[in-house]
Amino acid sequence: MEVPRVLLAAALLQLLPPGRAVGPLPTLAPPLSMIVAGQHRQLVVCVVSDLAPASGHAVWISGGNGSALQSFAYGTSREDGGTVCTVSLLPNDPPAEGDLACHVGPNRTSPARSSSPIRITAPPARALAALLVAVRLVLLKVALSDALLTSILLARS
Repeated sequence: MEVPRVLLAAALLQLLPPGRAVGPLPTLAPPLSMIVAGQHRQLVVCVVSDLAPASGHAVWISGGNGSALQSFAYGTSREDGGTVCTVSLLPNDPPAEGDLACHVGPNRTSPARSSSPIRITAPPARALAALLVAVRLVLLKVALSDALLTSILLARS
């Protein structure tokens, strides 16, 4: 349900009249949780408006301190009017808790502008682990019941 909201936000940002910001204005959407290759991962979208095509500025996601996270970027899409959208998959070990921010600047070490940080929290690992243990226990009981019934049927014949 959050993907349509991100797409709607990106579409609405394109409708804003150009020239209202002093420079490029980065905006970070809240992370989307998804399962990729059987692992829980988080996807983030950063939309930068009013970024001149010839500026050569970099767009990156950080843990809130400005240093780039080692995330997998699906790529950058450039729209008319200077809007740039980048989609990144956070690393397997993102900060357990903390802030995420989107930055734009001449290089990945000196942000010129930053988005408002978004607070992220650790996924409920205990709840997931408890669910996996419960599923394994049910499957074990089914396997034991099957073995017991098979043994009884073989003993009767």
